Amino acid sequence: MSRPSSRRRIVPDYMATAGLPPYTGTDVGRTTLLYRTPGADTQGLDTPARRVLDLTDENSGISVYECAAHLGLPYPVVRLITAYLIERGTLTATAPPAPAALPDAQLLEVVLNGLRAL
Repeated sequence: MSRPSSRRRIVPDYMATAGLPPYTGTDVGRTTLLYRTPGADTQGLDTPARRVLDLTDENSGISVYECAAHLGLPYPVVRLITAYLIERGTLTATAPPAPAALPDAQLLEVVLNGLRAL
């Protein structure tokens, strides 16, 4: 019987931020949308920063939390990497779109009654 393999990282997650300068307080939330800055200099970036850039695009945004999920890194680590890239001018960040207004409670009640009738 084979033992299930547990995939263990060779390098701990927090080491992804080892070469970054101290955090200066750039506001990067979980839902902040990231865009690659056109023509930005990518020289001297380490592997985690390059992986973040590979996920971003100039036209369509990706949230910081989505980046963390794709990279398999904790959100705080990706937050530090993206804050560094924003301060450097390699990424542009925008606030997420405002949530839509909540639907009318009466409409939700009608839909719920219709689903119960099925």
